Amino acid sequence: MHRHQADNLFHVPKMMCDRCVALLTSVLHAVDGTACVEADLKHRNVRVVSRHYESALLRTLRAAGFPAEPVPQPLG
Repeated sequence: MHRHQADNLFHVPKMMCDRCVALLTSVLHAVDGTACVEADLKHRNVRVVSRHYESALLRTLRAAGFPAEPVPQPLG
């Protein structure tokens, strides 16, 4: 499902290294080639700007072996 681009922030506890970041980026780009993916290894968070719904992105991460949880963001 597609929509206007949205900013999603996920906590990915199993993301431990640059190789994990590369894999996550690759699988997310396979779903949405125009997605912007930024990783914060220190806090194990991934920001994804995508036209896909949050639930689809979470399923993609889970299928790649990286269960993730959405991080609530302030409205604004």
